[in-house]
Amino acid sequence: MHANTRAATSSNSHTVPAGMSKDDAIRRTSRILRQLYHREQQWFESRTPEQMQLLTQQGQLSLSEQLHYGELAFVLLHLKPCAIIDFAGDRSQLNSYIAAAINPTLRDLNAVGAANAGVSRNCDGATTACYPRSFRLVCAQISGQLASPEVSSWTGAFVVYDEEWRESAEWTRTNLLNPSNTLITEDELARGLDYPGSIPKSLDEMRSIVPVSYLGRMKSESGEWMSDRWECLTSFIVLQKELPQTAIHRIRYQAIRMFDIEIQVNMDTSMIDEFSM
Repeated sequence: MHANTRAATSSNSHTVPAGMSKDDAIRRTSRILRQLYHREQQWFESRTPEQMQLLTQQGQLSLSEQLHYGELAFVLLHLKPCAIIDFAGDRSQLNSYIAAAINPTLRDLNAVGAANAGVSRNCDGATTACYPRSFRLVCAQISGQLASPEVSSWTGAFVVYDEEWRESAEWTRTNLLNPSNTLITEDELARGLDYPGSIPKSLDEMRSIVPVSYLGRMKSESGEWMSDRWECLTSFIVLQKELPQTAIHRIRYQAIRMFDIEIQVNMDTSMIDEFSM
């Protein structure tokens, strides 16, 4: 069985008044995401130098690529059906991170999700961000022997999905949490993680890869930046021919600004430039 965390049951949950306004729902959600950002920073600061080397794959990855507040925000906005929580460099540290940062955040968020019923929108079939809405986020661990073409094993990684969003719950349970499922295609992963691109399937497509990163900076309640640098909210690759649909995707994801998170896009076209010379 997969490990499962349901956040609305703890006696330590924040009390959220029923029937709060849309502005209150957004403000409370923003405050919890700020708390998640602080929890993530505190957890990283608690790591030993040896643990940090493993997390960053001997310095190949930046710490900003290990933050997950952006991924959770995109799930809340009804844009991304599922978020994978993973430290590819050292999954042995995931349980500690989940306990310190993710679980208390889901508990607080789910209190808001339950109170959102009075201001919730019908998000069925929505193609743009949909918030406030009712939700119940769950954190579960992949326990089966699951692999994808780009990742030899997803076993031990965690996923966050929404039990009240049918597509989110059905896709995650079927593709990631079903022990009998041992292989997931990159195209199917892209669908569940809401990536607008695909991996190359030919040499010509290899020459048209464009890595894309959505970078973010969060503001405090007083409007000041909480970081002096841009940090990775999510990243993926697209092919050159997929850039038009990526532009539409980028517009949809700008809705994260309602949570006081500024966003900008970084696209690396160096591979295209190199092969076109």
